[in-house]
Amino acid sequence: MTEGQDAADSGGRIARLLHSLTVQSLLILLATRLLLFGANWFTLGILPRLPLYPAQLPDTFLPGTRWLDGWARWDTSHYVTIALHGYGGEGNLSHDGGLGFFPLFPLLMRGLVTLTGLEPTEGRLAAAAIAIACLCITVAVPAFAQLVHRRFGPDVARTAVILLCVSPFSYFFSAGYSESLFLMLIVLAFTFADRRWWIAAALIAALATSSRLAGLALPPALLLLAWRRGASIRDLIGISLISPIGAAAFVGYTSWRFDDPLAYFHAQQHWGGWREHVGDYLTLFTQHPREALLGDPRNQIIVLNVALLVLWLASLPWVWRLLDPGIALFTTLIVVAHGIMTWVSLGRYLLPAIGFYIVAALLLTRPGWREWPRDITIAGSTVVLTMLTILFAHGFWTI
Repeated sequence: MTEGQDAADSGGRIARLLHSLTVQSLLILLATRLLLFGANWFTLGILPRLPLYPAQLPDTFLPGTRWLDGWARWDTSHYVTIALHGYGGEGNLSHDGGLGFFPLFPLLMRGLVTLTGLEPTEGRLAAAAIAIACLCITVAVPAFAQLVHRRFGPDVARTAVILLCVSPFSYFFSAGYSESLFLMLIVLAFTFADRRWWIAAALIAALATSSRLAGLALPPALLLLAWRRGASIRDLIGISLISPIGAAAFVGYTSWRFDDPLAYFHAQQHWGGWREHVGDYLTLFTQHPREALLGDPRNQIIVLNVALLVLWLASLPWVWRLLDPGIALFTTLIVVAHGIMTWVSLGRYLLPAIGFYIVAALLLTRPGWREWPRDITIAGSTVVLTMLTILFAHGFWTI
């Protein structure tokens, strides 16, 4: 074979590789992460981080590693102290010994550090949290692309991936938070369900219910999808029994260890209830709109959260009309439940409502929308995402 033929074959392989939807989705993810990691690295070098808020745990775990340090803020501290000391352990600084957080993510953090053979420290656990988040989003994005592609084709899949990766709060997918783990489990559960692998989907759902309370939206969604697709009674029973095991195990553990099956909810009360998370802001927006828009910058984060809620709610009729009933029900439960319960942290709570990205991609790939409307949407969201990422890295309340 001549050098020319070798070069042609090599060029053909590269071209085929670049035409792969999996590779394209990973390149989209890589491009957005490089932008965000670069923005954090640069701004942390020229601007000091903000002082801690009164209720904020210390979260400067990696001061000597600037490109990582900004990704271990806020709730990462709670995961680190749980992974280091256990629930209720001596030295655990989190409210109620960390019982306000589900166990899967800190367990994985501790497990990853243990696998290295190194002594668990706060810095190593924070680095493990970031590594797990990045690994999970690396799995979730191409899996999401393939899930969308199976029904709507590559153009819609690519656009949905872009919208997911530049969603204003998608920096949490690279931070030391459980968001990317939860998203990965959701996408894998629906991927297996799409192939009618019901028990595998239920097992993944069990992991999801051990990572976030919102995982409990997955069992009814899988049941509806399985029923609509003619699954057997055995599979329906299997989904019903297996899917909630993660949450049930956590309740069982807190009941046995702390004599409190509702320990998670009691711990969550330290962050306030409906009045603090919705009612007070509703009063502010209706009676003092100028203060909401131009006053305390933290109020503007809530305004953004509510604006995103309106977008997600507006998408629900199309989600039910265009998507399978499982994804539609899951998306609806995530959006409506969180929208009713809290406007604080709402931007990141909406992230796993994957039906929105699909219907938005369907809209933005239509003739007349695929040019400047799509470009403006993506560019504008990227700008907001970058700004929020920088604020988060410097300790501002964007959570």
